[in-house]
Amino acid sequence: MLSWRLCGGSGAAAITAAVLVLAGCAASRQHAEGLEQMAGGDREKGLANLAAASAAEPTNSQYRMDYLKQLNLTVNRLLAQADDARRVGQYAAARQLYQETLKVDVGDDRALRGLSNIDMDERHNALLADAEKLLAAHDLAGARDKVHTVLQENGARLDAKVLATRIADEMDKAEAAKAAQIAASSVMKKPVSLQFRDANLRMVFEALSRTTGLNVIFDRDVRNDLKTTIFVHDASVADTVDMILLQSQLDKKELNANTLFIYPATAAKQKEYQDLKVRVFQLSNADAKTVQNVLKTVLKVADMSMDEKTNTLVVRGTPDTIALAEKIIAVQDAADPEVIIEVEVLEVTRERILDLGIEWPATFGAATPTSGPYALNTLNNLVHQPIGQLNVLGGPFSAKANFGLTDSDTRVLAAPRLRARDKEKAKIMIGSKEPVLTTTSTPVASGGVTGVANANFTSSVQYLDVGLKLEVKPHVYLEGDVGIELNLEVSSITNSFKDANGNTYYEIGTRNATTNLRLRDGETQILGGLIQDNDSLTANKVPGLGEMPLLDRLFGSNKRDDKKTEVVLSITPHILRAPAVADSRARDLFSGTESAVREAPLRLDPIGSVSGAPATPTPGFVGGGGTGPATPTTATGGPTAPLPNVNPNYPRNDPRVPVPRHEVPPGVTPPPWLGNAPQPVEPPAAPPEAPATPTPAPSPEGAAPYPAPAPTPVTPPGNPN
Repeated sequence: MLSWRLCGGSGAAAITAAVLVLAGCAASRQHAEGLEQMAGGDREKGLANLAAASAAEPTNSQYRMDYLKQLNLTVNRLLAQADDARRVGQYAAARQLYQETLKVDVGDDRALRGLSNIDMDERHNALLADAEKLLAAHDLAGARDKVHTVLQENGARLDAKVLATRIADEMDKAEAAKAAQIAASSVMKKPVSLQFRDANLRMVFEALSRTTGLNVIFDRDVRNDLKTTIFVHDASVADTVDMILLQSQLDKKELNANTLFIYPATAAKQKEYQDLKVRVFQLSNADAKTVQNVLKTVLKVADMSMDEKTNTLVVRGTPDTIALAEKIIAVQDAADPEVIIEVEVLEVTRERILDLGIEWPATFGAATPTSGPYALNTLNNLVHQPIGQLNVLGGPFSAKANFGLTDSDTRVLAAPRLRARDKEKAKIMIGSKEPVLTTTSTPVASGGVTGVANANFTSSVQYLDVGLKLEVKPHVYLEGDVGIELNLEVSSITNSFKDANGNTYYEIGTRNATTNLRLRDGETQILGGLIQDNDSLTANKVPGLGEMPLLDRLFGSNKRDDKKTEVVLSITPHILRAPAVADSRARDLFSGTESAVREAPLRLDPIGSVSGAPATPTPGFVGGGGTGPATPTTATGGPTAPLPNVNPNYPRNDPRVPVPRHEVPPGVTPPPWLGNAPQPVEPPAAPPEAPATPTPAPSPEGAAPYPAPAPTPVTPPGNPN
């Protein structure tokens, strides 16, 4: 029984080993088949075999990497095809590809999002189709709302953006047509003539309301005792109202083409009633900080925000303030001028070295023997040695003849072309950076002793620019000239040496030139004179003989080094972009008064300039408007006038004259044809006995067809005039 157990255990181990070997062989086969299937295009089976091989051998990193790589390639390929199909509107094919992706990679986020986007696109297509129908039916607001819904969910949809632009254009056209229609029917452009002296303000506006149809609403804080004096002839209602409000310190708000709301021109009331606009200015060339400072200083704009990252200004103010800010920014936001500067730098070096003569030894020595019988090695021998026994040995003696002449000519040419914006520096450096090693020691206390032996040494490297350095700063004038601020430096290493610590130092020769010049476009200026002239003479002569004029070459050697360096600079500017010159109308802007900003001046123009055609007023005619020639509306009043709001030059039975209810001032007797209540208008009847007289046709000037009777003078009591 024990033997069976042993055999059984050994057999189980063998079986396990065999199973493992077979599993390894199966995984290898599946891996190879999976790669072949992937190469053949059968992605589903290939990925299944690769996944099975990786699961069979979890520790095999190669199987795992191959499976993940093929899975990633397959998913990306399917998603790219699905996205392309969705982009061109093939939603069925895109949906199928997304679903295939989910079969390969269950729960893939991009595939799930793609299916959701297809549903959104189909819903948006229906909304855009409805928007097209509404646009065709001229329901612009409904079409805009549907397109706005689409863009809120998918702001990158191009067809929705195009449709939104079409709707916005149609709305602008409709708004412009509506504004033109309102302006054509507005009473503000009608002609009017007023004659009032010290009249009550409300009475004057009542006269305007009755004669022109102008609706006037007063703020409760408008005083009832305000009086005005105005005498205008053939002026528009708008200009006349502005003049009346100006002298009474009032302001107005236009509610529609025929209605005004009048309120006191105080700061509190203007904040309450004035309409404000918000405008976003995206600046291209001007600096947002500079423009912001201009608007704060000139227009006193307080509500303003600046974004330095996008160079954007957001301004909030009245429509006149926004309009003026737009004109100012249009002048400020001009492209900067640009210049190309051609520079030629020529450095000419000439060196002549003359070395001529005989170089004699400068020293001659003698020595006594130090060995042998005559050696003088002690003071005693020198004292007791006979003179004849001394032997003087001479040292070596030599002379050298120099016959040398060296000429060198060096030219260094640099021709850079610099492009620079107006008032911006441009730099160029042609040369090398020479390293300079610097060692710094820091004493450290050790054992109570502080000294150099205990110091810490720190080395640092600095680089010196050696060569040609040029810096230019152009400024383009409106006349086409170019001003150039120029800095030129030419440097070279003349000598180098080291100190005790091994630090290297350079002796640098430098020539600088700084100038400001103004040149025409294309004009060339040559700057020279940066000359360095070195002349050195080195002589080695025999004293006496070498100083004689004819013998100095035989008993001496002369070396002359003559070195001359000159730098010549040629500079030529070319204007690429000239400065933008604003139109005279853009440079001269009207800005209102100190207390109020206005885009246009307060004027009282003749009605001909308002209507666009010359006016043909009829003297004393009350009324106006219509499609015929402009005819002024006349209202009179005041202590010296016959009656307020009445022109007595026409009979009340003229059908063209509206007869409103009039208030007769105390002490004034109204004429017999004026009543306080409206009367029916009856055409004049000719007497039956009188022969029929043809009615004269209206004159081209718009005169009345009926002859105007002589005015009935009405004089208030107590007024001699």
